[in-house]
Amino acid sequence: MADDRDPAGKKHRALAAATLLALAGLLLAVSGLTLFASLVGLAVASPLLLLFSPVLVPAALLALLLPAGAVVSGMLAIGAVSMLSRLATAARKAAAASTRDYVEEGKRRVGEVAAAAVDKTPHAELAVVSKEGHSPTDHKIADNYEHYVAGRMVGSA
Repeated sequence: MADDRDPAGKKHRALAAATLLALAGLLLAVSGLTLFASLVGLAVASPLLLLFSPVLVPAALLALLLPAGAVVSGMLAIGAVSMLSRLATAARKAAAASTRDYVEEGKRRVGEVAAAAVDKTPHAELAVVSKEGHSPTDHKIADNYEHYVAGRMVGSA
């Protein structure tokens, strides 16, 4: 109690209280500003967090891809039905036409292709075959080979 009568102690305590009160006010203002900045940040980030949340992004992708998949599936189904329709029409036409015509047409075409191949490559019908067990390079000797022409062996001239 002796300090209560001391005027220097009162001044010191009053100065300390005023300093602490100013410091407390300053800290209260800083904490208020921090709270305000946190609330502003939350207000700005909330829509972004809501838009890009791990639940909503896959849900949005699902909502977009489901109708797209249904449309693509429908288009592929229409294409498949169209192709099956064309195959059925071709099968009906094939059943109506005689098989004999196709066989004769095929024989004629094979003959034409073979004739064209012989005309274009006359040397293709000749195959050199060595005889008497000589090596394949011995065919250069004129009396040592035969020609295989059109399915028959022909002696050298």
